[in-house]
Amino acid sequence: MKLNPRPFAAVIGVVTILICLAVPALAMADSSRSKAPASKKSAVTAKKTVIPADEILRRSSAYFANPPYLLAEEVYGKIVQGGDNSFFLVSLQSRDGFAKGHVPGAVNIPFSEIAEPTALKLLPRSRKIVLTCDDGHRSMAAALYFAQLGYNVATMPMGLNRWNAVASGIASPYAGSAGYPVATEPVEATSKHTLPVFTSTARNGRKLITERTRKVLASGRSLFIDRNEVYERVIKGGDDRYVLVSIQRPEDYAKGHVPGAINIPYNELAKPGSLRKLPGDKKIVVICYIGHMAGAASLLLNQLGFEAYDMRFGTLGWNDTTAGLGSAKDFLVGLGKTLNYPVAGDLEKNGN
Repeated sequence: MKLNPRPFAAVIGVVTILICLAVPALAMADSSRSKAPASKKSAVTAKKTVIPADEILRRSSAYFANPPYLLAEEVYGKIVQGGDNSFFLVSLQSRDGFAKGHVPGAVNIPFSEIAEPTALKLLPRSRKIVLTCDDGHRSMAAALYFAQLGYNVATMPMGLNRWNAVASGIASPYAGSAGYPVATEPVEATSKHTLPVFTSTARNGRKLITERTRKVLASGRSLFIDRNEVYERVIKGGDDRYVLVSIQRPEDYAKGHVPGAINIPYNELAKPGSLRKLPGDKKIVVICYIGHMAGAASLLLNQLGFEAYDMRFGTLGWNDTTAGLGSAKDFLVGLGKTLNYPVAGDLEKNGN
């Protein structure tokens, strides 16, 4: 008996359309996983799928609403001295830097490897992960990524610079305020821009975020920029390839910010309306209070397809006399001083 191929062709056409419609939704929701093996046709479709930013933004909003800090004094008292096993210390230093000096008891996961499967396997879901690094900037960026994946994280402000800058041998310790000029007049974003889009083969939110983070780290481009470079190129040189973005609170921005910077408060950053203020063809320099929230912001923006940089040490390093540091000004200035806590080095292997 000879089968009529036309009904089968119609069915295949309908299935293909349904697959094309379903792929973006699968990429955005962990709960939409399918145990059935993907066909070659659906895999090809996934590679060509344009992914919106919704899932990354959803997973980032809570992080920016409540920055996760654990002071060096608490790390020393509760974890190093107190042995509180509910915490899990991680150093994001390079392997060479870790060998020179790190917070005692910390496991070493270099920042460049945070999105690797071997690194993620080290992180316990049942404990609070406390991240340390040279100056706190990489810790905040990594904390965003781990929080996006559902881990309970905190960071140690100013990192080893606060812990013990000399004994840990960090390469670029905080050198104090540069005393650069600040402005009080607001700068408005002049236009609305289209959000970047990207293609992805990811089938759920976790894989999407990991894929995007790996891409950022694999680029080899630093997420950080020095304040002196910003001053020379942008403030003095007028280089229009850069856009300065202050993520201070509005009331602090009004009291003092880096000249020329527009204001997008950090708790408003992970919103489409805020992101449309940023041009996709410029270098975005993010400026916060001490460079930490800007570290997380720079990773987020790069995940989304922008070229973004965190200005190291933020407003504190730019000018620590400005009222733009807000009501916590004295506290923030104090974070620039070292506590001279003990460090561990070559003799300790990953805290085990």
